[in-house]
Amino acid sequence: ATVAALLPESCRARLVDLNVRALRDDDLRWADVVLTGGLLIQVESILEVVEQARAFGRPVAVGGPVPTTSPELFGDADVVFRGEAEGRIDELIEALARGAGDQVVLEAAGRFPEMTSVPVPRFDLLELSEYASVSVQYSRGCPFRCEFCDVIEIFGRRPRVKTPEQVVAELEAIHGLGYRGTVFFVDDNFIGNKAEVKRLLPVLRDWQVAHGR
Repeated sequence: ATVAALLPESCRARLVDLNVRALRDDDLRWADVVLTGGLLIQVESILEVVEQARAFGRPVAVGGPVPTTSPELFGDADVVFRGEAEGRIDELIEALARGAGDQVVLEAAGRFPEMTSVPVPRFDLLELSEYASVSVQYSRGCPFRCEFCDVIEIFGRRPRVKTPEQVVAELEAIHGLGYRGTVFFVDDNFIGNKAEVKRLLPVLRDWQVAHGR
């Protein structure tokens, strides 16, 4: 939903969450290009989407955590997008527009964009009734070096955060779509930047009170 919000206004987007429903042939006929990605545990599913897209002759780009850390797993993708997308969408569109040829790997080059550049995700593309909770991302990055975790390899050690106003705008967007369930903050370390989260919490409290919780 966040990537969809980064696309130019001229691009129409359809979001298919494979946790909710299968990818259908009609989706692939509709699409000019296919963007997919996910976590390491979802590699098999990602590869299936790549295969389906190629069967329909659609250029396909993979991105997200596992293509960032393990790009070698996706040899059949047209584009492997490593790192975060903010400020780099034109680069992605240009790579996809080149058409058939050798695979293009777009490197992150150590870029960690500020969260203030992240737009309100396209929550309207989600089938909200299918979710037990809707996810909101407040921050990226973590100051710690836990050996079991690859967060700092993907997002760095400096916790970058959205402003309270950005978070409220996302809550308003979700609320405006009629959703009244749980909102889950999915940060890897919500209190990684304690000074900033202390600014956010009173604003969250006031918003909940104003909306009857």
